[in-house]
Amino acid sequence: MTEDKLELLVIEGTAREGRKSIRPALYVTRKLNSRGHDTELFDLADREIPMLEHTRYSDNDKHPEDIEEFGQKVEKADGLVVVSPEYNHSIPGSLKNLLDHLYPEYNDKPFSFVTVSGGSFGGVRALSHLHDVALEFGGNIGPDIPVSNVGSTFNEEGELEDDNYIDRFESFLDDVEEHTARYS
Repeated sequence: MTEDKLELLVIEGTAREGRKSIRPALYVTRKLNSRGHDTELFDLADREIPMLEHTRYSDNDKHPEDIEEFGQKVEKADGLVVVSPEYNHSIPGSLKNLLDHLYPEYNDKPFSFVTVSGGSFGGVRALSHLHDVALEFGGNIGPDIPVSNVGSTFNEEGELEDDNYIDRFESFLDDVEEHTARYS
C-alpha cells in the first residue's frame, strides 16, 4: 500500500438495466476510499453521454456537460480504474463511446481494469480490447482482475460474497496503488 493519497476515478462501463458490473465498481471504490485515497465512481447510468460527434479536444466549444465533467475528472485523476462487463467478446459500446470523447487527457495516465462476466471467463476478451484502447490513448497499462460469475461473487450492494476473491482483490488494489503512484 502506498502512503501517498491518490486521486482515482473508477469508471463503470455500462448503463444497461440489470448490470452486475456495478457491484465490483462499488466495491473497488469503497475499498480504495477506505485505504485513504480520494476515489470517485463515474457511473454511465447517471450520465447522458451522446454518441460521439465532436471530441472534447476538437475546436467545437460546445461539449455536453457530462463529457466536460468526465474530461475534468480524468485530467484531475492520478489514475483510472475501468470496470467493464464483456458483451459479445468485447466491451460495451457505451464505454467505448465515452472513452472516445477524450484523447490527450489519457496521455501517460495509469489505467487499471476490472472485467466481469456471468460465466467462467471473467471478461478476458473485453480486457484484451481495453488494453488495445488504452494503449492507443497513450495510457500506461496496469493491473487487472477478471471476475467470473459476477452475480454470485458480489451481492447487489457490491459486497464481496466469494471468499476466493478476497486475497485476489487485496493484491489487485495493492497493485493499483503501486502502478498509479509510479506513473502519476
